[in-house]
Amino acid sequence: MKFPRRTFDQVRRPDARALRILAAALASAVFYADTLTPLHIAVAVLYVVVVLLVAMSGSRRATIVTAWICSALTLIALAISHTDCIAGDAGGRGAMSLIAIAVTSLIAVRHQSGTARLVEQIHLLNLTHDAIVVYDMKDRIAFWNQGAEKLYGWPAHRALSQPIHELTQTRFPDAADVRAALLRDGRWDGELERTRRDGRVVMIASRLALLRDERGKPRAVLATDNDITCRKLLQAELQRKQDEMSAMLEAIPGMIWASTHDGTIEPVNRRWDAFDIARTHAPQNDQSLWRRLVHPNDLPRLENDWRTAVATGASFEGTARLRRKDGLYRWMHICAEPLFDTTGQIVRWYGINTDIEERKRVEEALERSEAFLAEGQRLSRTGSIAMKLPDGEMLWSQEAHRILGYAANVVPGMDLILARTHPEDVALVRQSYRQVLAEAPFIDIEYRLVMPDRSVKHVHFVAHLSARQSGRFEYVGALMDVTEAKQTEEALTRSMTELAHVTRVTMLGELTASIAHEVSQPIAAIVTCGHAALRWLDRPEPDLAEARDAIDKAIRSAKRASDIVWRIRSMAQKRGPTYAVLDLNALVDESIELVLHELHDHRVELEIAYVTPSPQINGDRVQLQQVLINLIMNGAQAMASVTGREKRMWVATRMADAQHAHVIVRDSGTGISAEHAEQLFEAFFTTRSEGMGIGLSICRSIVEAHGGRIWAESPPEGGAVLQFTLPVTMGDSNEQ
Repeated sequence: MKFPRRTFDQVRRPDARALRILAAALASAVFYADTLTPLHIAVAVLYVVVVLLVAMSGSRRATIVTAWICSALTLIALAISHTDCIAGDAGGRGAMSLIAIAVTSLIAVRHQSGTARLVEQIHLLNLTHDAIVVYDMKDRIAFWNQGAEKLYGWPAHRALSQPIHELTQTRFPDAADVRAALLRDGRWDGELERTRRDGRVVMIASRLALLRDERGKPRAVLATDNDITCRKLLQAELQRKQDEMSAMLEAIPGMIWASTHDGTIEPVNRRWDAFDIARTHAPQNDQSLWRRLVHPNDLPRLENDWRTAVATGASFEGTARLRRKDGLYRWMHICAEPLFDTTGQIVRWYGINTDIEERKRVEEALERSEAFLAEGQRLSRTGSIAMKLPDGEMLWSQEAHRILGYAANVVPGMDLILARTHPEDVALVRQSYRQVLAEAPFIDIEYRLVMPDRSVKHVHFVAHLSARQSGRFEYVGALMDVTEAKQTEEALTRSMTELAHVTRVTMLGELTASIAHEVSQPIAAIVTCGHAALRWLDRPEPDLAEARDAIDKAIRSAKRASDIVWRIRSMAQKRGPTYAVLDLNALVDESIELVLHELHDHRVELEIAYVTPSPQINGDRVQLQQVLINLIMNGAQAMASVTGREKRMWVATRMADAQHAHVIVRDSGTGISAEHAEQLFEAFFTTRSEGMGIGLSICRSIVEAHGGRIWAESPPEGGAVLQFTLPVTMGDSNEQ
């Protein structure tokens, strides 16, 4: 029989090739000594060592062949060294050598047979799925089969001679009791925990058997181990499921019951306690149970339906009033389903009684609730509109009829809505109706209505798609009259625009010195260039080129003064916002020019960093300049009380992400305290005694109206950082 090479792993042998080389060398030496040396001793007996060396390789065939070769060498050496006469002492020594070789070979072959049987037994032990381990009374491992390698992850060559309980970190229920039982009974069965080589803990079902010698002294322990981790996990999961099922049955808000195939009732959960019915395993007669609980007026119908269900095996369902132990009756919805076996016979019934007392009361209050709903819709100016698909049948509430200006007896329809829709919004409403027909999940639209008296209403309609039990889809929505809200919003917008204008005018008053300085520079340049041009013309030979150059400089200075005056006039002008595509870096540069003199007066050192290429934004130039000037002036005023160090301000632009530009204004002032951080952009909040507290609030309104966000931070190194983001645009530069 041939075995896999792995079978011999635990029967250790020296290297066969090395043994054979050594045996050949020794055989050559013995042959040489026996043939050529004048020794009168049985040198050929040393061939026994050669046979033993080959036998150690484990090959039966090689051992026998070696024995024959050694015998042949003995005879050859005897014939060569004693050619004249083989008889006498030489013949005796040769015979003794041959006998020694034969006996040694026989013993070696028998030993190999025993080893082969041992290997076969080891192979059989390796074939089992169990982990088989043999260890001595000092817990040192003497045998470790392949099942143990797979279970614990340790190869045999690493496990042998190791203390098993240290190697596997064994955790007994009680190690002393286990050892005592093993010594007393010779066996022990139980469960224990061990740790694999990879660190995973496994549960083991272990069977131990004690091996004693002929004197009864304990010699070794044979352990047969099985991995029961999965079984334990399944048992724990099963127990958890059972506990969960029990808890779920107790938590269900209903009286759960079971019955035998003939209808005998068995209460299951604690909900029966309120009806003074004990939960026992003994079935209770169905007639006595129902008669104790059911209202007399409901009993005949319920009993008849129950008997019919038991007889036919059909589902049972009914309603009745049941009496609690306090004597009060409550409405119950009673339903049950049969459980059939494989032959179609009813094995058990399972049912639940659900308290519907509240539902009965709700049904009684439904009409009153509908009246309240109608009144609430009237007060909130919100009507309900429902539309069924795909036929488009509509249902309007009373308030929806009033909002749309139709009598209550008018049949609702999409054509009536379109008839009231403002001509400019008809396309929008039709688009929404197409979304409805396409079964869009959500509709949200604001549009205008033109009433018969030519007045205009603003309405907001929202609806969502829902599926009914019939399988049909239906839109349920609300139509809100938001006319007053729109009017209030427009008034608020106008107020904010006027307030922003007042703030800009006030700010221009504060920047008078800076504006005068900015305007005086180009005017002084105009005067200087004019005088220079006159001097060039008054020369005996007028220098027209120099005069032209001076006049060109005067024109450029005049244009610069005109631009400054235009920007100041734009900020002072009272008008609505005008949106255009603007260069953000240029916008920041223009704003800084208007406050540069103020910054110099405050001894503020300004550092500017622009991102390239400059982001393009869509906004109102005047409003955004107002934001920038306000943030810069706030930073300068925050540094007014700073002494002993430089007053520095940083203004930078960058890209927050691919869709938003980022403007940062940072100062080295006193910073923002934690209690003021959340109130900084609220109206009428200020930290300055002379401040009004509306500047930053207006800045937030302007930035948010442009689709951006503004916030403030106080970095650890001091000062304050006020920054805002604006969406970038790829449009042209025409005003919109």
